[in-house]
Amino acid sequence: MKLMSIAKEIRNDIMLRLRKIEDVKTLRLIQNQLEAIRINGTKEEVPSFMEVTTIIKENTSLDEIMAEQNYQPITYEEFRAKAEQLEWDESLDELLAALSK
Repeated sequence: MKLMSIAKEIRNDIMLRLRKIEDVKTLRLIQNQLEAIRINGTKEEVPSFMEVTTIIKENTSLDEIMAEQNYQPITYEEFRAKAEQLEWDESLDELLAALSK
């Protein structure tokens, strides 16, 4: 019975927070996450904090970081081609205004 009470509390908190969100992009992101959870279920456990963190190294060069992360740069033309494939719902002015909030 206590788990049902906790679930109800969590659900109410989520709904209160959702009602305050006006940003369409944020709402779509939440909607997509909820849909992914509905489709995939909650089979995967959430990793522990220690599993998703890494040790901070001191005196590491940018070249070492790029090698560790297998960084593969792309050309400006490749970037532009990928950018052209994106679908924007907002105008450039709206996107710039969102950055200044």
